[in-house]
Amino acid sequence: MEVKQYLIIDDTQSDALYLKNLVDKFPDFNLIGVTPTLDAALLLIDSQPVDLIFLDINLNGQLGLTLLKTGIALPPVIITSAYPEYALESYEIGKAADYLLKPYTLERLHIALSRAFQWQNQPSNGEDNSVFLKMGRRAQRFTFQSIDYVEAFGIYSKVYANNQMYLVNERLAAMEDLLPTHLFRRIHKSYLINIGKLTSYNRHNIWLSQTKIPIGRSFRPGLETLLSLFDTSEEKAD
Repeated sequence: MEVKQYLIIDDTQSDALYLKNLVDKFPDFNLIGVTPTLDAALLLIDSQPVDLIFLDINLNGQLGLTLLKTGIALPPVIITSAYPEYALESYEIGKAADYLLKPYTLERLHIALSRAFQWQNQPSNGEDNSVFLKMGRRAQRFTFQSIDYVEAFGIYSKVYANNQMYLVNERLAAMEDLLPTHLFRRIHKSYLINIGKLTSYNRHNIWLSQTKIPIGRSFRPGLETLLSLFDTSEEKAD
């Protein structure tokens, strides 16, 4: 397997060292540098190949997300932050493969790395922002942006898009594979949502405008980077 060169952009030495020690547990990753500012990071990116970037949010007064808005061609970026409130903005920008909320575990890092290189292989040109889904004997094209959420319906799924409901010939698990993971997230055994359509949430539900959707307890750990759900001691089973 080809060695992947990665860069850490973080102004806290202890956080950068913690991350390096975790990444060292995975084969074929090589740290090429730790930079405390975006300017230093850009100089390094221009000078040598970089396959992966870990990006902190607060950098000596700079906002790390600024890097994602520059228009510069970047390798997969994994956000690392102690601030969950920036998660939704990072997903809306659409250029971060994942968002790790500090302190994160080795298992959570493994998920982020998997997502980063899956995301890298996804088409990014304007012609590949949609999916064809079978409805009966015909296939219907849906742009990703038009889909609000998907609901399980036995061996089918209900796709809510363009203020309508479409019954498609795919189980929810198959829909989860068909839709890009950096735009859509499974939040319940019966629901898959478009992250960019999320308008509010509490510990038990999310809202897409006026539509209320429950959050499954077993899916809560995977939503830690998107939602601030800390108290699970009183949760009820799905």
